[in-house]
Amino acid sequence: MEKNIYQGSFTWLDVTQPTKEQLLDIAARFNLHPYTVQDCLEPDHLPKFEMDGKARFIIVRSYNPKELETPHSVQDLTSKIALFYTDDCLISIHRLPQPYIEEIVSRYLGKGHHLKPCDVVTHVIWYAVSTYAGPAQYLDDEVDKIETAIFARHSRGKFEEKLYHLRRMVSVNKKLLTLTEKVIAEVHHDTHSNPFIQDLKDLTLKLHSNYEQIHEDVSNLLNIYISISAHKTNEVMKVLTIFSVFFMPLTFIAGIYGMNFKYMPELKEVWGYPASLGLMLVIIVVIYVWIKRKKWM
Repeated sequence: MEKNIYQGSFTWLDVTQPTKEQLLDIAARFNLHPYTVQDCLEPDHLPKFEMDGKARFIIVRSYNPKELETPHSVQDLTSKIALFYTDDCLISIHRLPQPYIEEIVSRYLGKGHHLKPCDVVTHVIWYAVSTYAGPAQYLDDEVDKIETAIFARHSRGKFEEKLYHLRRMVSVNKKLLTLTEKVIAEVHHDTHSNPFIQDLKDLTLKLHSNYEQIHEDVSNLLNIYISISAHKTNEVMKVLTIFSVFFMPLTFIAGIYGMNFKYMPELKEVWGYPASLGLMLVIIVVIYVWIKRKKWM
């Protein structure tokens, strides 16, 4: 669907869910390269900046996860908006609705505002980047919850899969913010007189730093969890080994007298049975004292 959402000092054409034929028609009307315009159809295209003749072409992605149990890819977590702009025209192309576009028109393109297309682009990028703030707080809270559960003695949960998905989400968002920073740097060349661009750069840097810290926390927590799991396994093996140390000599003694050779004098002696039990008891006491001195239990 094609809609002219602003007509003033410049024209803003907004296109939602375009077909290939519509994009080729737009390319012909506004003298854009058809291959560049067709990039808008690729759903997993990463943020970028290009020059298309006199027009600038950028792609940014806003956080908009699909209704999946564990979304973790670029396409699962974000939606794309492509922007072409010149001095007198702005074209926005996207598949999913972007509600902040109408808000930008009402807030910044009314009476008393004299923005150029490049200035409006900075506001679009700002709204797209700001969608990553909520997920950063959510991921940080999830890391805190998992950390508390891991160090709780009563916890029996397994967190490898959840930590992996959290780290994957953080990595994707951090990567997209890094690429968006490069887009902002290119747009900055067109907007030297717009102080808002510095706020946009500060916001992007802050969110990128947050995701960097969360990624480090998740990686450290995953290593700690693996270490704790290994430690618990070692404790179990230690207990089993101690039990085996007690029973191996007893099993050895029982095995000897279970061979039933004809000439085994202890078998016919009255004291044979209590003597063997006494020997086993002495061995247990000796092993126990030895283990205690070694501080293995």
